[in-house]
Amino acid sequence: MTTERNRCTATRRDGAQCSAQALPADHLCFAHSSRTAEARTAARQRGGANSAKVVRLRGLVPPRLLPVFDQLERALTDVLSGDLDARQAQAAASVARAMVSVLSVGELEERVRQLEAEGGDAKP
Repeated sequence: MTTERNRCTATRRDGAQCSAQALPADHLCFAHSSRTAEARTAARQRGGANSAKVVRLRGLVPPRLLPVFDQLERALTDVLSGDLDARQAQAAASVARAMVSVLSVGELEERVRQLEAEGGDAKP
């Protein structure tokens, strides 16, 4: 149990006092101490990259397209930071869209072939 003596002295966004335990030799907790800022940032990044939603969405992307997805994600970041011209990113996105279309058609054709092979040559 956190006692008044070792409670974080910071104030939360809602105006209430933080109830977390203060770090040793500090009067602030992990979330409020300036000494742990880098560790908090790293933890948020790991959490975002490993969140269930991100992992699930990456699982929907065909493995062959993961590098394309990663490149487009970097391009978006670069456009927003001003390191990449928006026209270049648009061209890359258009090429990626064409790649996905070709791959999707190929996968659908393969699936139809498999279903036809499983069902034989019987026609309705």
